[in-house]
Amino acid sequence: DSAYALRPWILTPYLTPGNQNEWRYNIGHRRTRAVIERTFSLLKSCFRCLHNSGGALQYAPKTACKIVATCAILHNVATRRGLYLTLNDTDSEDEEQELPHRQPGDGSIAMEGRQRWDHIFTFYFG
Repeated sequence: DSAYALRPWILTPYLTPGNQNEWRYNIGHRRTRAVIERTFSLLKSCFRCLHNSGGALQYAPKTACKIVATCAILHNVATRRGLYLTLNDTDSEDEEQELPHRQPGDGSIAMEGRQRWDHIFTFYFG
């Protein structure tokens, strides 16, 4: 997502792709992000504890991860058993918004993010 700075755990698209491989990377990034956004939207519509939380669950990161994982597991169990969860309407806040790109900041985390980005790009798209 171009709204975030490049980090080892967050890969961002190229701002101005300069060749076909960079375009392919951006297309793959966009498609992957779309799947993730649809998944989050589905989970938020089924589990109100994930919705309207101001953009982030108001818990420690480990607890928030457990909550999201539990909701995903419950969704999968219900789907496998043919129990379809009621989908609630989601607000327009769930729609994808284009945010300005934040350039990677200085420091070792940004450098590690750039190294990971370069490695993944070279391995899969280079």
